[in-house]
Amino acid sequence: MEIPRIVHDELLHQVDAPQEEHLLAVRRASVNPRPSGPSDAVGEHTPLLSADKVDAILDEEEKAAAVADSQLTTWDIARVETKRLLAVAFPMMIAVMLEMFPDLALSMMMGHTDVAHSTQILAAYQLSSLVQMMIIGGLIMGLSSAIDTMCSHAFGAKRMTELWRITQAATVVYLMCLPFIAVVLSSGKPMLVAMGQDPDIADVAGRLLLVSMLLVPFCIMYAVVKSALQAQNIVVPFVLASLASFILSSVAAYVLAFHTSLGYIGVALGSPIGWMLKVVMVLPVVLRNRVFVESWPGWDWSEAWARVPSIGRLGVSSVLMMTFQMVGFSFISLLAGMLPNADVLIAANGIFISVISLAFMPLLGICIAGAIRMGNALGAGQARRARLISLIVMSASLSVSGVAAGIVAYIAAPYARAFTPNAEATSVATDLIKELLPLLPLLGFAFGMQSVFRACGKQLLCAQLNFVCLFVLGVPLGLVFAIQFDAGIAGLWAGNMAGTIIFAVAGVCWLRSTSWEKMAHDAKHGARPAEFEDGADVAVAA
Repeated sequence: MEIPRIVHDELLHQVDAPQEEHLLAVRRASVNPRPSGPSDAVGEHTPLLSADKVDAILDEEEKAAAVADSQLTTWDIARVETKRLLAVAFPMMIAVMLEMFPDLALSMMMGHTDVAHSTQILAAYQLSSLVQMMIIGGLIMGLSSAIDTMCSHAFGAKRMTELWRITQAATVVYLMCLPFIAVVLSSGKPMLVAMGQDPDIADVAGRLLLVSMLLVPFCIMYAVVKSALQAQNIVVPFVLASLASFILSSVAAYVLAFHTSLGYIGVALGSPIGWMLKVVMVLPVVLRNRVFVESWPGWDWSEAWARVPSIGRLGVSSVLMMTFQMVGFSFISLLAGMLPNADVLIAANGIFISVISLAFMPLLGICIAGAIRMGNALGAGQARRARLISLIVMSASLSVSGVAAGIVAYIAAPYARAFTPNAEATSVATDLIKELLPLLPLLGFAFGMQSVFRACGKQLLCAQLNFVCLFVLGVPLGLVFAIQFDAGIAGLWAGNMAGTIIFAVAGVCWLRSTSWEKMAHDAKHGARPAEFEDGADVAVAA
């Protein structure tokens, strides 16, 4: 018979109190294990978490891990975690690249479906991609960021049953968002016209958005499965699924576009086909997953609904975090559509955004892997290790994005020509890429910083910084540079660059002042609703 968690924890606390006190001292936690007396002074050195609020209760495996962590040098931890990070980041990097390649291939096909109207169709595709990025990317992927955080904390804390409860609650949250997504995507044309876009371009973009509604259910299923497996550091299946779906969906899009009467609609259908194939390929991996087989608790609506508020709160913060980040990019595209020669500028800006996405594929792999490893360490109560991982991730992000900037400078012209035969759009895009190369290392460092916010469950703070730096400051500065200094679309991006610098400085200041011990406690003990805290959980050895 399994001892309920609360009884088990109380027995450990009574029997091992001296060892716990020594362990906490070794770990330099922010919790004083001795009860505070009434005469204790309260000042700037008062523990962030009072002893009566927190009793650091660890099982034997966690105690051993914490003691071992405290005995390792900084270099030892950095060396071990760098190897682990690369082991997860490399396949994750390939998976991210393969997930972006379909959009890249479809974008290139889109410009060649009708040579006479290539810039108009490409501009419409970029506008539809912009709306999808804000709605599907901002909402679904924003919620996915929150679920990734909670799943990685649960796995690090050995709460395997809780991991699956979180995925159940995540499914409920996603389903609640479906009506809103459907309304926005089905209102594409009037929405874009109301925002000042060319009616002909908005008409094509509206049709593309209607097609994109088909991918939403598959995107949701894939996001849930991905969060559960990524938390366990399982990423290779995503590489294989992304590779196979990329090949098959690209072939399908080509056949539908150039060998049927569908034209650009056939290209757009390649995206839903790709997402459907990925779900079909990854689902068997989950069903055979050892953690799933040994700890799946069965579907329970009461427990799922009990976790919806916590996922909702963190999810809203994550959505805002990603949305405000994308608002800067989005406003640049929208403002470009209001300038003279709008179709050329939108197409050129779309090519620039595409090359940024391509250059950041390796970086995203590092950031996602780093967020997973930091989340696992925080969930296990290893605050020191999590802090060191954050420094490794930000250093790697800056280095990789710097190398990427050099590569982008070399491939700028041929890359732009691959999108459209229009010489003017190609020339504008090439000049824009070369002028804005300094933006890449800045964005790289900012992405690394955001992965730290994400792993620590600080999405709301990151959202606030994104809003202030990239929207409140970045957009007006971009307008000043574009209009007052006649810098055009490059001026709009210069404003975004200034906002990114301010974000990076604010992030470094937060990182230097934060308490990693408190965040580790929150990650370890804050995953489950209080009403289920006494429930048994299954711990599966990693």
